[in-house]
Amino acid sequence: MKRFVAVALAFALALALGQGSLEELNQALERASQLRQQRVEAARAAEERLKRLGVEVQRQRRELETVARDITRLEHEKRDLETSIEGLKEQIVQAEEEIARIESKLGRLKGRMTRLVEKLYRERAGRYLPLLRAQSLAELLMRASWVQYLGASDVRLVETLTALVRELRAARERLVNLARELTQKKQAREERIAALEAKRKRYQAVLRELKKKQAAEEVRIVELNKAAEELERQMQALAAQLEAEKRRLEEERRRREAAARASGRPGTPVAIPRELVGDLLFPIPGGRIVTPFGQADNTWQVIRADQNYAPVRAAADGQVFATAFYANYGWNVLILHADNLLTRYTNLQEPLVRGGDRVVQGQIIGYLGGSAIIPPNEMWFSVILSQKGRLVSVDPAKYY
Repeated sequence: MKRFVAVALAFALALALGQGSLEELNQALERASQLRQQRVEAARAAEERLKRLGVEVQRQRRELETVARDITRLEHEKRDLETSIEGLKEQIVQAEEEIARIESKLGRLKGRMTRLVEKLYRERAGRYLPLLRAQSLAELLMRASWVQYLGASDVRLVETLTALVRELRAARERLVNLARELTQKKQAREERIAALEAKRKRYQAVLRELKKKQAAEEVRIVELNKAAEELERQMQALAAQLEAEKRRLEEERRRREAAARASGRPGTPVAIPRELVGDLLFPIPGGRIVTPFGQADNTWQVIRADQNYAPVRAAADGQVFATAFYANYGWNVLILHADNLLTRYTNLQEPLVRGGDRVVQGQIIGYLGGSAIIPPNEMWFSVILSQKGRLVSVDPAKYY
């Protein structure tokens, strides 16, 4: 157990070496990615709001155009009514002038008839005295009809003029009533126009407010897009730093391995315990090795499953040493199988096991697909040995 603790601590220290800066870069990249996604989603939401505002602006504009057309129509009707009213007023004035003219003529005729009666009275006072007592034109006409000396033509003229006066007064009354009715219609149009003007002002105020919101959303979209672009540049810079850090760590690892080889006996290979050869189960049933150990200086082999998100099985009995999540690489699971043998599984979704759990060979420990850069049907599989106090990655193919 003491040897197990020593190996575990050594392995954890090896993981920590070089992983600190990588972890910080991964976390920074993850934060930048999350912020960029938030900005992109906020920009999409702002675009949706802008789209809805555009629809509302178009609707308000249509309503405003309808109100403007109604106001124009009512103003035309109002002007037509004003023209009709002015015409009626002129007709009323003409009727009043005609009535005055005829009444003046009747007055003159009455005077002439009165003078005629007076003349007759002087001749036959007793006979025509009742005529002088007449109090009205109608009474005078009625009594004058009794007088044989009045000319029949004067009587007919008086009757004609009297009838004409009645007709003119009736016509004047009709014109006055019509003018009053048109004036009421004009007032109704004015009230309707005032109401529509108030409505138009409300629509214009709403339209101005909508345009302000549109302008604000457009500015927000531009700002969000700029922020997303800036975050994208930061992500690219972080990715470049991450790659540079990985290259630096890889070069450092090579130097350490070269120094370790130089310090040991030349030509002495890493010893592989014979009792473990053939004991490891291929971790992805049906999978195949697409990148062998050592290619491009990899310290792992790349196994490809026949489907995305395939299950991953424990290569042998053991105990879960640790689980860790890295933004770009997904979940990593480390299983200790013996005092000097560990296996590592990279690119898992959240694992089904936790540190300290006992596992048996073939047990499903998780599913592929947790990495942001590794395809969801691939896994990086490592076998790590503790040999003479050193942790060395070896070819997993020698253990199947």
